[in-house]
Amino acid sequence: MRNKILPALLFLTSGLIISGCEKLLDVPPPINSITTEELFVNNKQAEWAMAGIYTKMINGIATNAADLANVPNNIFSGGLSTLQGGLSADEIIATSVSGADYYSQRNKLTVEVSADKPDHLWYSTYRTISDANALIDGIALSTSPSLIDSVKKQLTGEALALRAFSYFYLVNYYGELPLVITSDFKKTVSLSRSPVSKVYDQIKADLIKAKALLGSDYSVGGNKRSRVNKWFVEALLARVYLYTGEYQLAINSATAVIDQSDLFKLEQDISNTFLPNSPETIFQLIPTTGLLNNATPEGHVFHLLFRPYAISNELLDAFEVNDKRKLTWIKLDGATFIPAKYSKGNPVQYYKVMRLAEQILIRAEATVLYNPSAKNNAIDDINQLRRRAGLTELDYSLTADEVLHAIAHERRVELFLEWGHRWFDLKRTAKAHDVLSIISYKVPWEGDHQLLYPVPKEEIRVNGRLVQNPGYNN
Repeated sequence: MRNKILPALLFLTSGLIISGCEKLLDVPPPINSITTEELFVNNKQAEWAMAGIYTKMINGIATNAADLANVPNNIFSGGLSTLQGGLSADEIIATSVSGADYYSQRNKLTVEVSADKPDHLWYSTYRTISDANALIDGIALSTSPSLIDSVKKQLTGEALALRAFSYFYLVNYYGELPLVITSDFKKTVSLSRSPVSKVYDQIKADLIKAKALLGSDYSVGGNKRSRVNKWFVEALLARVYLYTGEYQLAINSATAVIDQSDLFKLEQDISNTFLPNSPETIFQLIPTTGLLNNATPEGHVFHLLFRPYAISNELLDAFEVNDKRKLTWIKLDGATFIPAKYSKGNPVQYYKVMRLAEQILIRAEATVLYNPSAKNNAIDDINQLRRRAGLTELDYSLTADEVLHAIAHERRVELFLEWGHRWFDLKRTAKAHDVLSIISYKVPWEGDHQLLYPVPKEEIRVNGRLVQNPGYNN
């Protein structure tokens, strides 16, 4: 692999908001006495390294408002997954002259990346994986008696969960991937691409191991739900099992999360869903909100004065009349409809990574796919979301196929512009071609190869074992 996506233990020590990262990432550091003994010498230092991973996931390497405002264009976990997925699917269109060539291509699904526009999605996701690997290996190699076992387990579990989370996004955007699961440069410098099934096997293995290491409350992180715990892992497992067709396991994991009623509840006032203290939150990231008038980076970019993105007519038309989700989570700003799940100003905004509503939808879908005769249980789940949206409840007279159609609809209007859910749903249900190829601004359809993104050309240039996704030029 290219040095840029390789881990750097020393990189984690350079601060919670870091500058000059690229040169450090370009140097493959050895695992040696300096990195392990100095960085992981005690609990505080190790916790600091973990905090650095979280802050880079939402803030990137921002040191000022201008840098932070660019996070959604650069960091997969700071808004880029939402923007890329939304543009590639049918949720938003790019309207800004700035970057028009690149983003108009995303609108059309012609996703060839020019030489002067590196694929930030690839690099930023691998950067999180690199940092997670560095922490996992550094803790494993540390012999310091001041780094206690309970902290080792907690931080290792968090790093494994974040690595699995990152690979979930990579595999759904790019397909086959180099599996980098060590910080040993000699083992990762020339990896080939692993099959999708092997990537998912690694994701599940990481999550199962992490679940055994993590606590079931949010006391770590001061109860802000800003660090992953056992229930985040269980929720991600539910999603992964749904994607891999292991429906009973998906039901089991989603139910385990839903049953934690002391921790998780649906917000009945839909306007509170994305507030920092929402009991619907399973995991959220805390941005340096003061620099962007208390907005998340994603919320900031949608509210820019020049309106770089607009909600598509396809998404607007998907909502039923009087759906509170449309009335509350979308607003008309001038002549442009924009998402309003996140706002600017007060109150302070945290960035939701995973929330309870998705688990309810996962269980509903997995229930019908596993046992169509249990469709009424799925209808009960769907109706929880429909009631709070102010909509008529679905009737038990629906067939199993009709229930699946209703679930797809609910996922579209409940999870719109959240982390690429719509894009992934269209692909995993084999509906992407039929839905997207007839949309006017995606015509002429360039081919189904577009359903995977191209591997950055520079990666292929420096690693002869990497091959490009079909349909793209090296």
